[in-house]
Amino acid sequence: MNTSSPSSFQKTPNGTNVHFTQTGNPSGPLIILLHGLGGSIETFRPILPFLSPLVNHLVCVDFEGFGQTALSSPDTTLSIPRYVDDLEHLVASLQSPSGGFSERKPLFIGHSLGAIVSMHYASRHPDQVRGLALLGAGRTVAHIPVGRERMLGLAAKTRTEGIKAAAEIAATSNFPLQGTVEPELRQSVREAVASCDAESYARACEAVASLDHLDPDYSQISAPTLLLTGSGDIISPPERSVGLQELIGDNAWVKILEGVGHQMILQDLEGSIEAIQTLLRKVDK
Repeated sequence: MNTSSPSSFQKTPNGTNVHFTQTGNPSGPLIILLHGLGGSIETFRPILPFLSPLVNHLVCVDFEGFGQTALSSPDTTLSIPRYVDDLEHLVASLQSPSGGFSERKPLFIGHSLGAIVSMHYASRHPDQVRGLALLGAGRTVAHIPVGRERMLGLAAKTRTEGIKAAAEIAATSNFPLQGTVEPELRQSVREAVASCDAESYARACEAVASLDHLDPDYSQISAPTLLLTGSGDIISPPERSVGLQELIGDNAWVKILEGVGHQMILQDLEGSIEAIQTLLRKVDK
């Protein structure tokens, strides 16, 4: 078993040099972890020891523009379809004989933006996904004026005032408006976003709000699907997850963590792990 997290890069047809790390059992079932806006592979570090690394092969991915995956060119336009295309190529490379996975189907754990990309992938390839853990999931805001304007406004603010302005917004919006939040949790989010490239962050905001970000056919998703949400999530409130559960169907269920905002791993690590482990047990039956 390989317990290290060596960095790897995979060049995709889009020109993206996708950075990812691998840990756990290299011949085990494949679990791919996808971060949210302003995140990176570091998002999931706290939960990796609880994902049965003796059994599973854990792959954490940096989306283009985040972590160690730089924009492929100065004029690259980020989009949800582009992220999904890059993910398809990465999964195919991991399933190739040289990747050691043969035809093993991946299970995705996605937070926010990562949950969106996971759902798009699963709707495109319903028979090729073992399961989905969707944390703080949401639908497209392309045709919701208030949501679209918010994301485009965040992009503009990041360009004019810098990434620290976006970091301050994230340190507030990622947590409940009510109750007490430990300062170190806000600082963790602040530092994660502040480490991002401002232009990449702005383009990712625009990708979420872009008119080419269309809802997939959620009814095509057939794998067991956990929709994990926080009762105090103001970015993607619980009703979003409830609505997605209705669209996906009987194989999906919602778990609400009380008093938790958009950063459920930070605020309720134990509850997040318990919910994800429930999915893993269901998938492994």
